[in-house]
Amino acid sequence: MTGVAVALLLAGLTAYLLFGGADFGAGIWHLFIRDRRLIEHAMGPVWEANHVWLIFVMVLAWTVFPPVFAGIASAYWVPLSIAALGIVARGSALAFRKVVPDRYAGTFAIASLITPFCLGAVAGGVALGRRGWLSPPAIYAGVLTTGLCVYLAAVYLTWDAHREGDAERFRTLAMRTGYAVGALALIGAVTFGRTGGAPHSPLIALSAIAGVASLVLLWRRSYLAVRVTAALAAATVLWGAAAGAHLGLGAASAPDAVLTVVLIALAVGGVVLVPSLIWLYVLFQRDDKERAAFRGSQA
Repeated sequence: MTGVAVALLLAGLTAYLLFGGADFGAGIWHLFIRDRRLIEHAMGPVWEANHVWLIFVMVLAWTVFPPVFAGIASAYWVPLSIAALGIVARGSALAFRKVVPDRYAGTFAIASLITPFCLGAVAGGVALGRRGWLSPPAIYAGVLTTGLCVYLAAVYLTWDAHREGDAERFRTLAMRTGYAVGALALIGAVTFGRTGGAPHSPLIALSAIAGVASLVLLWRRSYLAVRVTAALAAATVLWGAAAGAHLGLGAASAPDAVLTVVLIALAVGGVVLVPSLIWLYVLFQRDDKERAAFRGSQA
């Protein structure tokens, strides 16, 4: 049951990176793109739902691995507090922009930049066994996490822009960001790749292959397929870091009675949550004509 709980933790972190991370990246693009209508249209209906995965990870961690959760929370309370404030500021700014469109864009973008950096610095510090969140390895992990978020957002937005006939701008941004993040990840693989042994080396190789495939698909303008390879490239970075970490989760797990209750509750909740989220994403990935036709058929 401990192994199942660890797998669920990693699945929750992966979902938060791929969905919540892309939303953070879209917020960061606010700093550089003057026409923000497409960004807000793409993320507006679903951005709040993506934090479900962060809540899922936190609840699972403190109920199943309480000593580990307590150690991380006490050692990294400063960046975790900054990230929490960033999530609140970001959500407030996005809501206020619906009323005052010409304001709060800066707050939204800066909060979208700070939050993934702090979360990435914590993850890097934990994976590499460093206590300081401002140590060079932790800073590198924060920058890499932020870069992955920006890259995922550019890739996802390319398909949304393609449906409106304006894909080239985001395609160019996605390719340039992909080159930069790929180089940054390669530096980390060379510098920290031997940390904790070799089990994560195949995952690093898989991430590199998926990253190259993503650039090829962008070059070929395969905007839907590249979403899959870009997500795989980002996810395997996380999996490689997790494989190289040594947290002693087995010795710190809760009693079997607690694990049983938690896993049953998650199974019951997943029956409702996962199909609902899938349906939400499917609905809001339709264009306006498809949504209008769907509403007409329901009426």
